[in-house]
Amino acid sequence: MKILRLLLAIVLMASTSLAVCCCDIMDIFPTPPTETSIVYVPVYVTPTPSVSEEAVESGDPTETTPLYMAVEDVDFSTFLFVGDSRTVGMATYVPMNTIAEVGVGYNFLMQHRSEILRMENMNIVFNLGVNDLTNLDNYIEFFQSLPEEFTWNNNLYVVSVNPCSGEYAYKNDEINYFNVQLSDSLPSLVRYIDTNSYLTEVGFESPDGLHYSASTYQTIAVLIYNNIEFYQYQGY
Repeated sequence: MKILRLLLAIVLMASTSLAVCCCDIMDIFPTPPTETSIVYVPVYVTPTPSVSEEAVESGDPTETTPLYMAVEDVDFSTFLFVGDSRTVGMATYVPMNTIAEVGVGYNFLMQHRSEILRMENMNIVFNLGVNDLTNLDNYIEFFQSLPEEFTWNNNLYVVSVNPCSGEYAYKNDEINYFNVQLSDSLPSLVRYIDTNSYLTEVGFESPDGLHYSASTYQTIAVLIYNNIEFYQYQGY
C-alpha cells in the first residue's frame, strides 16, 4: 500500500511539472493570430486631377478633354526645356527653365550636349526639329547614344514637332514622317509626348504659320504637362 501511494504521488508531481512547462512554452510562443485578426492597410496612389481614370485605363493621356486644367496650375519649376523658337515663345507665356534659341536645331543640341549630360535628378523636355527636319537621323542617333546612367538619373521627354500652317503648311507631311520615325526609335527610358496629333485634330492659331499665338502656346504647355503627369503617375 505504501508503494502504491508513493507511485501515485510521483505521477501527480510529474503531471504538475508538465502543466507548468506547457504554460511556460505557450508564454514564449503565443498562439498565432487567426487570419481574421490580421489587418492589411493598402497604400493607394491617387492620380492628380489632370489625369483621368479613363486616360489611365486606355493608356492615352488625351482620352478625355485634356485642357480643363488652368494654365496657371501648370508648374514646370523642376523642368528644363531644350528647344528652338517655339520653346522661346512658350516660355513667354508659361514660366519655365530653358536652353533655347531662335532658329536652332540639332547643331544647337550638340553644342549643349555636355551641359545637358551633367544634369542629375532633373525632368528634361526636348522640343526641337521644325527648323531642320532633314537631321532626323542625327536626332535619332543623339537619343539612342545617351549614356545609360544619364537616362536612369533623369526623367527624359521628347515632344513631337508640331504642325505648321499658311506658307509653311508644306512642312506638315515631313513633320508627320519625322515624328513617327523619331518616336519609334526612342530608347525605353525616353518618353514621347505627341502634341502634334491633338493640334492637327482640334486646330491651332499661328500668326505666321510657324509660331503660335499665346493661347496655343498655353494649350501646348498644358498638353505637355498632362502627358508628363500621366507618365510620372505610371512611374516613368
